Amino acid sequence: MKQDTKLPTFVAKWHRNYKVSRTTPKIWFFEDPAFRYIKITKVASTSIEHSLSVFAHSKFHGGKAEDVDPQMVKHYSRQYSKHGLLEDLLGNNDPFIFAFVRNPLDRLLSSYTDKILKARAAGQKKCIFWNLDIHFDMNFEQFVNRVAEIPDAKIDRHLRSQTFFLCKGDELMVDFIGKFESLQEDWQQLMEKLSLPPLSHKNISLKKSENNEESFYTKNIAEVAIERYRKDIELLGYQDDIAAFVNSLPSPGLDC
Repeated sequence: MKQDTKLPTFVAKWHRNYKVSRTTPKIWFFEDPAFRYIKITKVASTSIEHSLSVFAHSKFHGGKAEDVDPQMVKHYSRQYSKHGLLEDLLGNNDPFIFAFVRNPLDRLLSSYTDKILKARAAGQKKCIFWNLDIHFDMNFEQFVNRVAEIPDAKIDRHLRSQTFFLCKGDELMVDFIGKFESLQEDWQQLMEKLSLPPLSHKNISLKKSENNEESFYTKNIAEVAIERYRKDIELLGYQDDIAAFVNSLPSPGLDC
């Protein structure tokens, strides 16, 4: 008779939380030219990884860009990336380090719409954040309040502060920070510097049209999110954008 090997819920939750707490950044590394890409989820990472796979396939393996499919991206990801601390993956040749970041409030909303609303509509049975006591029945305000209660060291990578991956203390450890909001222009600079291929368009959503921030955020919810991601906002240069966005929201108690 087959035994039920399913772990009790509290054990499964502890195990998942333990794995989350030990998650280190995923870093792509190349030596010719020497550079590192620090992956941050919800910031065009699927497109960037595809383009880096095209780079590897054509430069080191003599292949064609059009041959690179999702399975090949997984293959090159295993070959050219590792999970670890940046200082352990620098090497001895002073590599160029880059990453892409996103307005923290927009990134948080993108995680909610993708991992809560879209996943629920698709019929998924369990939220990927279930171990954090985040569930499909949460509205956006409940979601933000719960995220605000969880420190970076214990939260899922989709919800972690971006500076958690990019900083040592309060010091940014990257040479170039591109922004989701100026993705194509910033990627063009990397193409010129590193001879990278054009950026593919994989799962890149349009900030305003798809997320419709104004229908989710109120001033109160925005202030909770701002406090949670204050370090991102200040170190990554989003103060003005977020101040303008918050000022555009209706004040509590007023009809829109």
